[in-house]
Amino acid sequence: MHARLSPRVHRFVHDVFALAVDLDTLPQLGKGLVLLGPEGWSPYQIRERDFLPRTEVFHPQKQSIEDFGEPGDGLKARVLAFCKSQGTHIPATARVTLVAMPRAFGKSYNPVSFHLIHIDGNLSAALAEVHNTFGERKVWLLGPECLQKDADGSSMLFLRTPKQFYVSPFSGLTADFEFSVREPNQRLCIQVDHFEGGIKTLVSTWTGQRIPLTDIRLAWLTVKIPFLILKVISLIHLHAAWLWLAKGLPFRRKKDQPELQHDLRNPHPDTLHE
Repeated sequence: MHARLSPRVHRFVHDVFALAVDLDTLPQLGKGLVLLGPEGWSPYQIRERDFLPRTEVFHPQKQSIEDFGEPGDGLKARVLAFCKSQGTHIPATARVTLVAMPRAFGKSYNPVSFHLIHIDGNLSAALAEVHNTFGERKVWLLGPECLQKDADGSSMLFLRTPKQFYVSPFSGLTADFEFSVREPNQRLCIQVDHFEGGIKTLVSTWTGQRIPLTDIRLAWLTVKIPFLILKVISLIHLHAAWLWLAKGLPFRRKKDQPELQHDLRNPHPDTLHE
């Protein structure tokens, strides 16, 4: 669900599906299944290189290669290395669960994906990796200091942080993201809100019911939500056109304020050349 509150009201709800994958079991992902695998020809895949890649990081005052761990490290090792680089030590025995839409028929795109970190069975931290349609990405750590109790007493992670990342042409770069990640038992409940000038201007939620992973379920979801990734990318552009043409929202170009775009991975030429 996406609800823009200001300066124009605009709300929509769309169905998607995602996988929750324990990274320790990633090499065995899809074993016994026809429609899912970690690599190869399967219609749906989870490829390690689609998440937290070792890549160039852009900052207006510096440009460097900040990698996630060492060359050849698997995805879990890259998660732990990034946490360590941010001052948070996560033991190798922690359970890390990737929550993301799978690569579908060769196409990969996640507006946001999460790595949920459990220590001794308890939600302890998370990484939020946000993508934009320019191929850039930025990662935020919700560390142990972000832990809170939800209204029902369950654990949740809460972080409000400067965005400094071009995600939407209708949102300023000086805004804040506010992440709320609740303990995902039988139901996923993640919220990412947007604040500009201290005022909440956008609410987005990602909710879903946990279901078994089987070929029958995947086949049914393929019928119910065909062309998963193409659907998401198409709807992003269609809603942007609606907001601009029909509702008259001011349109900000990505290359207008490169000095406000910090710590980007895989930076776009419009950011680098200004």
